Amino acid sequence: MRLIIAILMFTMLTGCVSMEQRKATFNQSLDIYVGKNADDLVLAKGPPTSSFTLSTGAKVFEYSNSQSVTRGGNSYTTMQPMFVPGANGGGSWMSIPTQRTTPLSSYEYFCKVLFKISAANIVESWSAQGNGCY
Repeated sequence: MRLIIAILMFTMLTGCVSMEQRKATFNQSLDIYVGKNADDLVLAKGPPTSSFTLSTGAKVFEYSNSQSVTRGGNSYTTMQPMFVPGANGGGSWMSIPTQRTTPLSSYEYFCKVLFKISAANIVESWSAQGNGCY
C-alpha cells in the first residue's frame, strides 16, 4: 500500500515539474527572438496571423492558434452485483454485465503570442495569453 501511495505522489510531483518545464521551454523558444531582426522571426515562424502598425512606427505581430479536443463517449462493460431472491426467502448474489459510457467532454485550447517590433524592425518583447501555449 505504501508503494502505491509513493508512486502516486511521484506521478503527481513529476506532473507539476513537467508543466513548469514546458513553460520554461516555451519562454526560451520565444526569448531567442528578442533583439533580433523581425525578418528572422518571420522566417522561423512564418508570416504572422495578423499585424498592426502603431502610431510610433512600431508594429505588433500576432501569432495565434486554437484547437478543440473532444474526449470520452467510450462504452465499456462492467459486472454489476445483483441480489436474486430465492423461493425459500433466501437468495444469492449474481454478477450481471452492465453497459456504461464515459461522459463526453470538449475542451477549447488557444494561444495568442504578440511580438512588439520596433520602428527599426527589431523584436523588442513578446507576450502570450491562452490555455494552450505550452
